[in-house]
Amino acid sequence: MAGTISGQEQRAAEQLNVDLIPGTEVMTDVGGAHFAKAGGRETGSVLVPHPSSSPNDPLNWSRPWKIIVAVSQLFYVWVLVCSALSIAPMFPFLGMEFHLDQQQLSLLTGLNVITLGFANILIVPLANIFGRRPISIIFGFLVVLTNIWQALATSHRSLLAARACNGIVAATSETIMVQVIADMFFLHERGFWMGTYFTMYFSGAFLGPIMAGNIAARHGWRSFFWLTVALAAFSTILLIFTFPETKYHRNSSGSAKATSQTDEKVLDSEANSELGAEQVGNGKPSKAQWLPVQKPDSRWKSFVIRDLTTPILVFFNPIVFWAALMLAGPADLLLIFNLTESGLLGSPAYGWSPSAVGYSNFAFFVGGIVGVATAGPLSDWVARRATIKNNGIREAEFRLPALIPFVFFFIISHVVGAVGYDRLWPWQAILVCGFGFSGLAVTAIPTIAIAYAVDCYKPISGEIMVVGTVMKNVLGFCLSYWVFDVHVTNGWTGVFMTQFAVSMLPVVLTVPLYYFGKSLRRWTRNSDLHRMEALI
Repeated sequence: MAGTISGQEQRAAEQLNVDLIPGTEVMTDVGGAHFAKAGGRETGSVLVPHPSSSPNDPLNWSRPWKIIVAVSQLFYVWVLVCSALSIAPMFPFLGMEFHLDQQQLSLLTGLNVITLGFANILIVPLANIFGRRPISIIFGFLVVLTNIWQALATSHRSLLAARACNGIVAATSETIMVQVIADMFFLHERGFWMGTYFTMYFSGAFLGPIMAGNIAARHGWRSFFWLTVALAAFSTILLIFTFPETKYHRNSSGSAKATSQTDEKVLDSEANSELGAEQVGNGKPSKAQWLPVQKPDSRWKSFVIRDLTTPILVFFNPIVFWAALMLAGPADLLLIFNLTESGLLGSPAYGWSPSAVGYSNFAFFVGGIVGVATAGPLSDWVARRATIKNNGIREAEFRLPALIPFVFFFIISHVVGAVGYDRLWPWQAILVCGFGFSGLAVTAIPTIAIAYAVDCYKPISGEIMVVGTVMKNVLGFCLSYWVFDVHVTNGWTGVFMTQFAVSMLPVVLTVPLYYFGKSLRRWTRNSDLHRMEALI
């Protein structure tokens, strides 16, 4: 935040005797700071980040425009994840056709997962250079092509290659929406939208297998991929008409310009952030923000260097590393359930058909809906209450206590997986307390953790997700190798308790982070990371 703190913020901080560092915000009417207004209505929160005075600034767009943009991008995310991570219920059919064992089948998921993670190292700089809109659209059409390849694959090698390529091009689902949230929504709104994003992301992994299992049982496994071809084509065409460019450059004086380089005019260089409050809720995208191809940002060399090196640098940042582990733990627990559901529920102990196995994913979906309905609003409410008690000064760590109830469900889902799988508990217990609680944890815990990291380092929201997805997907790829080997030697208890140990490390570290997180932020207050927002 060094170099980006406004004069009014600094004056307010001095009046309140507050050490204003990145992640610490003045959220009260002190020293001329005004409450946020949307469409003429006071929201009761200071505008953070400060909008410019331009109606084309995404922060100033009207609520209907923001919802249209968010919904189109969220549907795009859902379709891409659905096409990438829904293959598990089709394992029996793929195994018979290509003569594959369990480990070869799980690698069809594992290879997709690993490419899904590392591709974002390139996608983030591309989105910063060319914009969110063109990259989303181009990669959407590439998803269509890879889904056609999967539908036409005639050998295991061909299908494996198609899965790897699909992971690369579907990786836009993992970072661009997070960038859009940071582009378009204020600090006090991000908890809800991060929760909505994670719900749509993981519901693609929840509902996709239901569709895949039933379609494969009735019409063959290739039919599912043909369906994803149609869905990916529709969602990409939808983006063309409903997703304008959200990347927008605001300088420290409050002047702004659209980063679609077709419009180089600097808007009202003398305007300050207070004037932007009059535009909030009344703006809309400009014609330039709808162009299908944007002129590359003239600073593209800086973006390439920055975006290729920043994920490596921030990987060693304690807050970002913690958030990445909090994303990886719940996601990889869900992946274990996903990889093993077909083998367990399709075994003689339960005797479920592939279509019935697919329906079991409704448990993940219901849990995920509960997670998004509670995590974002709860974390925002907890942070707001703490802010009021702290005389209107908001610390990023105020979100963290909202993790407590969701961690209990997370622990229970591990125990049910370990004991319930080995002792063949009734399927109701496994689906509700295993699958369902896992679905709840996978939307709730990352929502709060990533929102906290973005609060601390908003200029690198995309890179935070790169670190998180790489961590999540590398561990997920490893799972596809060791899950079944560990099961043979140590049973399902060994599998789930190994995952439990990995998952609980960042959970335990949340306690010292709550008390000493501000000290960590203070150590990096002058880091170049906080000046990157001005560059973007």
